[in-house]
Amino acid sequence: MTESSPIDGDIWPNFLVIGAPKAGTTSLYHYLSQHPDVFLSRVRKEGRFFSGVGQGQVYWPDFYHFDTAPEISDYQALMADYSGQARVGDVSPDYYAYASLAAPRARELCGPDTRIIALLRNPVDRTYSHYLQNVRRDAEFLSFEKALEDQPRRIAENWGFQWLYAHTSTYPERLKIWQAHFPNMLVLLQDDLDADGPVTVAQIVDFLGLPQHPITVEARYNTGGIPAAKKMIIDGHFDDRIGEDFDRLHAELIAPVSGTTSAKTADGVYPPLDNTPVSIPPMASDMRARLQTQFEPSIREVEALLGRSLDVWRK
Repeated sequence: MTESSPIDGDIWPNFLVIGAPKAGTTSLYHYLSQHPDVFLSRVRKEGRFFSGVGQGQVYWPDFYHFDTAPEISDYQALMADYSGQARVGDVSPDYYAYASLAAPRARELCGPDTRIIALLRNPVDRTYSHYLQNVRRDAEFLSFEKALEDQPRRIAENWGFQWLYAHTSTYPERLKIWQAHFPNMLVLLQDDLDADGPVTVAQIVDFLGLPQHPITVEARYNTGGIPAAKKMIIDGHFDDRIGEDFDRLHAELIAPVSGTTSAKTADGVYPPLDNTPVSIPPMASDMRARLQTQFEPSIREVEALLGRSLDVWRK
């Protein structure tokens, strides 16, 4: 087994869970954290070091706090509790989103034997779940249809992946980049976790070269849904303000109600999640059909890359 690569005495991961976002990575973080031979930072789930998001290379609205590790010292601070575990990991979906930056940098600092785990989800469902997450976090003010319509502008202005819902659901090129840099890569589906979580987690433990250990996998983490108060966004109440500055919208629409101007939690979740009941509004059938058609070429390409059928994504 390749141990964590020391550079000037620092600790570096020997496995990475790269995403995709909203595909079960938070649950996997909690599952793997139960294994005594696995170290994952207790400071936060996501290291966000290799992708470059901490260097300001993408636009991120000021109100949406997103803890990063722009310097090696920041990243190493996340490893302060490391106590000799055989496997050191980092679970960061931005590594998937910014594969062209993250993969070569991770190979340089962690070494080519680093093991890579990717979780993928039906791209239609992932796109919608990602959108709903931002609505819940007061980080999206447009209806789903308008947010997708606004995507080309956001891409042109180099917005962070958190606001590029459909774009972030296009898997093939990002997977190819990671596969080109790392020979040891395991790609699984969120469907695998849903169908048989214990077996899937055991498969991951085997991939990491570790002995099996009892792991509780019943709980699901970071699940979707929005409170009733956010329904006006889903319904397009603010769609006439498409293209307006997000920080200004937040200052006008959210700050007076919440009493705060920015995220307060350590992991960029705004507002703090509480026990407010949430539900998942159904996606319009015509929008689902459009997205299914849009993603079909990508789905076929992923099937070829993985050598497995993805008909479960076509149901």
